[in-house]
Amino acid sequence: MLICTLVVSVFAICGSVVSTAAQPGRHGHDQGAVPQRSSQVQPAKVVNDRCPIEGEEVDPVSPTRTWKGRTIGFCCPGCETKWDAKPEAEKDAFLAKYVKVDAASPAALLSKQFQIAMTNGDLAAMNKRFLADGKVTVLENGADEGTWEVYRDGQLKAEPKELVGYAWNTKAEAETRHGSTSIVRQVGTFSTGPDAARRTFAGAITLIVVDEGGTPKTAHMHWSSREVKAPAK
Repeated sequence: MLICTLVVSVFAICGSVVSTAAQPGRHGHDQGAVPQRSSQVQPAKVVNDRCPIEGEEVDPVSPTRTWKGRTIGFCCPGCETKWDAKPEAEKDAFLAKYVKVDAASPAALLSKQFQIAMTNGDLAAMNKRFLADGKVTVLENGADEGTWEVYRDGQLKAEPKELVGYAWNTKAEAETRHGSTSIVRQVGTFSTGPDAARRTFAGAITLIVVDEGGTPKTAHMHWSSREVKAPAK
């Protein structure tokens, strides 16, 4: 089936140093204790001056979030959780207002396009991301599912109800390049199914992307996931 198995604060306190030894030329006088000093690692400086949720001035004591290696500030507690729910494209667009964001590589862009096609249930768009004519191998939770065409027709077309409301949220993404070939791995969560029977999963997808005449195409896909059960009440 389709559904199968992504700010440390450091405190350093310097102890006080008390010297009781008399210094030359200071006989008969006690030397005072050296005042206690403390140092604290300052939190990362936020890149924005306005909250991406409310548009108000950023409050330096409110919680922050890190996005693409940059720290995002907010105007008040609670805005950070609303930020978490924003689509990646909106987060990128907001960050681009303050810093230069490197464009995604063709392989990383392909993986994002594949997830968009999954969300839309667009099999034709998915097909465009893969090599054709049975050249793609697919693994699901380590099991050989055959070619992309076999997996597509036997899983995605056979179980359309499981794609209802599919929504993927990337937690981490990494790309390793070997010449013109890239290995892109996404780790995240996704939910699917009708509202009355919504199910949530932790998932990971690995794509081996090759160059086909200047166009990135997937040559292998490994999809894995496990269902995240809600805590018992």
